[in-house]
Amino acid sequence: MKRFILISALLSLASICRAQPPDVRVHLLSLYRLSQVQIDPAAGTTVVSRADSSPRDLTAEFTVRARDNSVEASGHTAKKLLLHGDFRIVSQSAPVQHIQGVVEISAQHNALRIVASIPVEQYVADVLQGETAGNMPAEALKALAVAIRSYTARFRQRHHEEGFDFCDTTHCQYLRLDPQPTVVSAARQTAGELLWDKGTPLAAYYHKDCGGRTEAAATVWPDQSSSALVSHDDPYCVRATQPWRSEIARADLDRALAAAALHVPLGWNRITIAERTPSGRARTLRFTVSGAQQSTPVSASSLRFAVGRTLGWNTLKSDWYEVAAQADHFIFTGRGVGHGVGLCQTGAAEMARQGKSYREILAFYYPGAPLGQSAQAIPWIVSQTQSFELRVVNSADTEIVRAAALSALAWADERSGLSLRTRPIVEVYPTVAMFRDATGEPGWIASSTRDDRIRLQPPNVLRARLPRILRHEFLHLLVEANAKPDTPLWFREGLVVYLGGDPPAAEQVKMSGGEIDRAIASRRSGAEMRRAYAQAAAMVRDLDRQHGRAKIIVWLRSGLPDDIRAGSIVSAAHKVAK
Repeated sequence: MKRFILISALLSLASICRAQPPDVRVHLLSLYRLSQVQIDPAAGTTVVSRADSSPRDLTAEFTVRARDNSVEASGHTAKKLLLHGDFRIVSQSAPVQHIQGVVEISAQHNALRIVASIPVEQYVADVLQGETAGNMPAEALKALAVAIRSYTARFRQRHHEEGFDFCDTTHCQYLRLDPQPTVVSAARQTAGELLWDKGTPLAAYYHKDCGGRTEAAATVWPDQSSSALVSHDDPYCVRATQPWRSEIARADLDRALAAAALHVPLGWNRITIAERTPSGRARTLRFTVSGAQQSTPVSASSLRFAVGRTLGWNTLKSDWYEVAAQADHFIFTGRGVGHGVGLCQTGAAEMARQGKSYREILAFYYPGAPLGQSAQAIPWIVSQTQSFELRVVNSADTEIVRAAALSALAWADERSGLSLRTRPIVEVYPTVAMFRDATGEPGWIASSTRDDRIRLQPPNVLRARLPRILRHEFLHLLVEANAKPDTPLWFREGLVVYLGGDPPAAEQVKMSGGEIDRAIASRRSGAEMRRAYAQAAAMVRDLDRQHGRAKIIVWLRSGLPDDIRAGSIVSAAHKVAK
């Protein structure tokens, strides 16, 4: 439990930097089945071939080959290679990939799998480059950067079972490495900003051209209903959109249908639109034989994907069209490009040209979705006690947390002899992900206290630790509410840990009060942080033994004497610890 106390103390700092999200793992060259690639390293590139091996510097080109479920390089075989640095991946059949970072190369069934670990903001820029080639005004690029970042946060686990987060195609988000400066700038100027949907990152879909009216997400993906993803007119796209026409031979349609395993009547010669979505797009088609009663319904989106995979993605650009037969060909005349949900790149560019900011663009295409770096618009269920306000999302958590919090606050009051000046707020998050998004803490942190607000992971995650966590957090609130503003951090945090009842023993290495403050405030390595908290708690324990509890509480409120404030009792605390 000593380790738990110290970890809990970490999350109680008044000023906490947001945790950096983990890198995005992207399957590069996922459309290509590569059996070998050439690695062309720059200075400083290293390779690790086994978990127990040390990095080796690379100075010359070498070839990586797939050998069943292993990789071979320079005569050595391993399950995977880990490359770090600046290098190019070259093959005869795929585009060159210039990497500046970390790549893992493994193999499955004689095909290489190349997975790059890309920092989130770099990934946003790479996708923005891939989706736009940088050919948009600056404010439109910034709006799309926010949409890309939100989509990334929402669908991070899309390919989790396959060992990576996203592929590099339009199935996920298309990306191009080495983005141009204007694209990097758009990502940097919106860094960390997300759109939110009831405390969860918004499924911020985007597309090339809505044709003058966007589509509702629930129409395309029934499980993605959101008030921020509804169908509405787009007067900006109307100004810039261009109609399209596509002529497809029946034989080519047959080939696309067969490749997608879409079954239609033998000898069909007619396509009709049987049903449209509320926005006017085709929802269901019917394939029939002239003079026969037999017909087969086919989803319009299924036909578009089948045609795209077989005949090219520009053949049927959207589901918004009319269709007519002409001899053995079918003429599709339509408007729009893509599914039509969310941000329309054509309309966003036009809005930017008219002087609209990226925030105005986002508000137009995602109405009602708040913008921020932490979770927004959480649907709290609020209840009051005489001592605190309780906020939950799952009503079943109310009684569990209320009883534990009342008991913990009473314990902390009695233990410290202190009282709160305001009514604190206890927020209980329904998922670890929402807790992380709202607080900026990593998932291994159990709770977070800032100002007068305690934030907790779900009770079913905390389980038996909940009472102890709440006792610690209420102690922190009590200490902070009663501390003189310039009270050193080592004293405040040490007092919380000490009053918690089980402070760890101080280590043999001495730390001054200033060193402890700097270590705690910097959130350095776990070992150094544990040592800092242990020393702080030992120093407060020594003060309690020398001067008594009543005196240290007086000092908390009125200020520490100068010699104690500087942490000069560290030697005494060190002797006690021995």
